[in-house]
Amino acid sequence: MNQKQPNRRTSEQWQGLIDQQRESGVSQKAFCLSRNICLSTFTLWKRKLRQATERPDQPAQPNSDWFEFKTDFHHTPSDLPPWEIELELPGGVTLRMRR
Repeated sequence: MNQKQPNRRTSEQWQGLIDQQRESGVSQKAFCLSRNICLSTFTLWKRKLRQATERPDQPAQPNSDWFEFKTDFHHTPSDLPPWEIELELPGGVTLRMRR
């Protein structure tokens, strides 16, 4: 039985295909159809490579709703009241952080 092997491409090959599509002036859908490429795979690679070039020092990640805040625990004046953070999560879980 002849089974079709998946066509594995490197990130450089995907970037070449993305560049070809952009320069061709045809839609992504038409470009993918003409080359027998799955449109969702094409758009996935386009997003991955765009994110990698936007932030080359960090791995590509989906957009996040996380907010990072920094505090200097070693130089906090002792006359400040202790901080308390309470986060209520779905499922009745509560996360409490105290100093």
